[in-house]
Amino acid sequence: MRLSLDGARWRILDLESSNGTFINGDPIKEAEFAPGDRLGIGDSEIRLEAAIEISSKDDRQTQVLKRIEISPEALDGARAGEILAALHRAAPLLGFASRAGTEQMEQGLRHLVEGTEADRGAILILDDDGWLCRCAWSRNGQPMHGFVLSHTIHAEVMQTRRAVLSRDTSQDTRFSDRRSVVGDEIRTVIAAPIPVQEGIRGILYLDRIDEIDRPFGDEELWGAGVAAGIIGAGLSVGEELQDLNHDRQELVRTVIDSMPIIGESSSIEEMRVFIRKAAPTGSTVLIRGETGTGKELVARAIHYQGSRAAAPFIALNCAAIPVSLVESELFGHVKGAFTGADQLKQGKFEAAEGGTVFLDEIGELPQAAQSKMLRLLEEKMVERVGSNESIEVDVRIVAATHRDLQKDVANGRFREDLYYRLAVLEVVVPPLRERVDDIDLLTDHFLDQTTELKKPRKSITKEGRKALQEHPWPGNVRQLKNVIESAVILSDGDTLGPAELRLEQTSSSSANLRKKADWKPISLRTLEAEHIERVLDHVKWNKKRAAELLGIERSTLYSRIRNLNLDPPEEDR
Repeated sequence: MRLSLDGARWRILDLESSNGTFINGDPIKEAEFAPGDRLGIGDSEIRLEAAIEISSKDDRQTQVLKRIEISPEALDGARAGEILAALHRAAPLLGFASRAGTEQMEQGLRHLVEGTEADRGAILILDDDGWLCRCAWSRNGQPMHGFVLSHTIHAEVMQTRRAVLSRDTSQDTRFSDRRSVVGDEIRTVIAAPIPVQEGIRGILYLDRIDEIDRPFGDEELWGAGVAAGIIGAGLSVGEELQDLNHDRQELVRTVIDSMPIIGESSSIEEMRVFIRKAAPTGSTVLIRGETGTGKELVARAIHYQGSRAAAPFIALNCAAIPVSLVESELFGHVKGAFTGADQLKQGKFEAAEGGTVFLDEIGELPQAAQSKMLRLLEEKMVERVGSNESIEVDVRIVAATHRDLQKDVANGRFREDLYYRLAVLEVVVPPLRERVDDIDLLTDHFLDQTTELKKPRKSITKEGRKALQEHPWPGNVRQLKNVIESAVILSDGDTLGPAELRLEQTSSSSANLRKKADWKPISLRTLEAEHIERVLDHVKWNKKRAAELLGIERSTLYSRIRNLNLDPPEEDR
């Protein structure tokens, strides 16, 4: 790409570059580069700003600035160097005008006032409530609280939309009334507009008092113009960041609304309270619950209601990864680490930098991976398979399991230290059979979702709703969703009853679940007594027949009856 100056105009010529040259997003071969245009080259973008030219009725007094054209001959090199040094100190503070605090802004203004040898300075910003003096500073310690800009200077800047320099206000015809200027004995003034894309958002003001022999010159004018541009760029970037942050918040709300936690039961309300308290923290969370209860939904709610919402959320089912590939998936590997590792691979923890990793079925994690996981939680470091290099990562871990990890710890299947690091915050997602009152709400929600299947919304009869509430739901919320979706697709009518819901398909598993729900822990002595008594009742207390069914000697049976204090019913005595 070639940039050349043709008279007063800049021209761009693309030299057949592979990536192309762009003006305002459009590809060009040759074009004029005018003020306001954006030149795109590869990953970089250059914007041409209008320079400020100096015009004056009286060179000794007032200069209205439209474009600056500075040459070494036009400026005092030593003075320009001093102002450039002041700009270097002030720019990092003034460039973040929209986000910097008042103290930072004042510090940046102080560097500029000292560098230009002004007596006072102020930055005024236009917002919804009018003009606000963002900060002001005086070199002689004069109080600047409640600083008000001269109406004359304000009108001149806003009407001409140009920087204003008055070398001597006492001789400047624009300040003939001089009510707001002479009162402060201001003799020389610079006021530069602070530009943003939509227009002028502020004014940078500098002045000197009672020193007619020391008027502002081209060097101070140039410095004020550059500083005003820096402030304007900071305001523009800040507004764009605010818009992006607003869009991010709207996106997060959309994600949360698309995956709501449905229910009004006390257990669900308790879980919502837990999410609200846990989400803002960075602590590790362990979610326990049966399969199909919605553990991933809880994990996503914790992520999207926390400070990491804009960063990645990566979900991984540990039970679905082959044992030989678990470490590679989680921590990554280097090229040549094992057969088939033909290139470097980034692990899930690296990919989720700044975000959350959800590890479902954490209880299925192999022992080797558990050790590496412990180091990640303790040191925030990972090592790729085949490498000794430690990589620092910033991720939040949310784990879930349907297993009893404490039992796995007791039998040596799961590391105790890892369990306690995972269970910093712990929540149990209740099974659907324990929140029957929520079944109607969930049913209506899933019926609303079936419109995505290009099917009209159907209703459920009173009998159908009763059947849903009486079903034990071994597959929990996931099973309920599948039942509703299947019924909507396969049924021909507009209503769904017990027949269309086909709940009998899960009757066998439901019966097993009922048995599990009815089971209570008892001693072996009680179990033996109940079993022998049932066998005796079955054979009408025929001890010979009972001994044969039990597979023991009759004498042994007599001994057990005595020891267990078993008595036959009166009709069998």
